[in-house]
Amino acid sequence: MKLAKFTTGLVLAALCFIPMRASAAPAYACSIAEIFECTPVAGCQRVSAQQANLPPFVTLNVREKRLFSGLFGGEGLFDPGDAYEDENVIILHGRHALLTWTAVVAKDTGQMSMSIANLGRTYAEFGQCTPNQQQ
Repeated sequence: MKLAKFTTGLVLAALCFIPMRASAAPAYACSIAEIFECTPVAGCQRVSAQQANLPPFVTLNVREKRLFSGLFGGEGLFDPGDAYEDENVIILHGRHALLTWTAVVAKDTGQMSMSIANLGRTYAEFGQCTPNQQQ
């Protein structure tokens, strides 16, 4: 009986040391620090979130593969898209009609780059994301 308990304990302890692939947080709360509006003739100009009619905070929901306005979900800005994850980054992208979006988040630093593109106009956004386990 003691040997069975010891063996079970040993197996459970060994399982704690097996490397497992970490998965992304279900969502990331992101603050947009800089926005650039780019057009073919004028090039890229720095603009405010208000000038670009974009939210200053967004939620990247990995589970739902969506981009939401605001830090706590808010309104879905685009249709659900796709997600890619490796040990370093999370990439989400989606579309709505002719608008497309792509976001890249570095897992170790939270650094975020995002683009929202339409014919003749693209917004490049840079900011910082924090994992949100509650989503």
